[in-house]
Amino acid sequence: MLSKENVKLEAFNVNTLSEVIHERRSDILGKLLYDVVLSYQERLLVEDLGDRYSRQRKEASFSCPVCSGRVFTRKGKRNRIFKSVLGRTILSIVQVQCKRCGLRFCPYKDIIGLVYRGRISEGLKRRQMSLTCHVPYKKAKDFIELCLGVSVSPKVIREKIDKESDLIRLKALTVSDDVVYQDSTKVKAGSKERGVSIHLAITARPDGGVSGRNRMQKRLMFLKSGNSHSIRESLKALNPKAIVHDGDMDLSGCASKLQRCLWHLPHQLGYFLWLDGLSFEDRKPYVKELIDILYQSRTVRIMKDRYRNLIDKLRRENLTSALTHLERAEGEISTSKENYFDYHTVSPVEREIREINRRADVGARWSVPGVENLLLVKTYERLNGP
Repeated sequence: MLSKENVKLEAFNVNTLSEVIHERRSDILGKLLYDVVLSYQERLLVEDLGDRYSRQRKEASFSCPVCSGRVFTRKGKRNRIFKSVLGRTILSIVQVQCKRCGLRFCPYKDIIGLVYRGRISEGLKRRQMSLTCHVPYKKAKDFIELCLGVSVSPKVIREKIDKESDLIRLKALTVSDDVVYQDSTKVKAGSKERGVSIHLAITARPDGGVSGRNRMQKRLMFLKSGNSHSIRESLKALNPKAIVHDGDMDLSGCASKLQRCLWHLPHQLGYFLWLDGLSFEDRKPYVKELIDILYQSRTVRIMKDRYRNLIDKLRRENLTSALTHLERAEGEISTSKENYFDYHTVSPVEREIREINRRADVGARWSVPGVENLLLVKTYERLNGP
């Protein structure tokens, strides 16, 4: 395939040669693709119309879209531009003419994948979409043009992401009697000043380790924006074995077993003690005591007793906000240890929250459907695979 017509070098050098081949890959590989596509169509024409110069006329396997005639003659080729991972190439589609009504058309464009809206390969669209999941649309467009030499439209990428997100929502995701880890974060989208909340629910299990570092096997259950009612309904529909959450929403009734995140609980206590008027230094002993109760108690029974003693202490000192906070969580502090959950906090989902914040923080305000669709595709491909 390398010839004087497509590769010209003043002096042989592997670095220069590789650069020239990369720059001319559309010409070099496009010629190969052109020949293969054309020869395949020519073979189909021989089967349908007979040999090129034969006087015999036979009925083809296809029919005329206007008059339904089945006898045709060859009428040359029509060129079409095709964009793919090979770059921008020109392919030929054979034409025929109906002997009955005279209509000219291309009978094999559907078979070979060159329909009117199919001039950009699915492989290129998926690469554009996967790249856009990690970098802004403009950068993804520039990267594709730099690496593949193909001009792309951000609108096409956006349409592909919207279509992919709709397909993901149609999938019936089940938790298979697993524990669901739920959390949320705010992204700058919509008309509200602080943006909208993106709610995320995943399953997570240990998956061995590499180089002394533990790994997790995660699956996305749902990612969506919306109010607490819609999130509660989505969690109920999963019918999980249990839910580990940070306490921002009341999830009673969403699962038979609930576990409050053992990291969030003491850190949130500091906020409620502040509401009760305590200074930073005065809050420290209470937070430290709660951390010791949750992590250092030898048995679950001891942990519950010490937790109850702390509640009584807050009641005696009239710290009502902190008291209410701990009372609401009292039934959800030992579920994970009593049922041997793999994780007692929402740390598995926090990692994905950071990925969401990284991608959504672009210094501009998103539309709510736009950011939700993008983050859904990104997180699904990251956790569940393409």
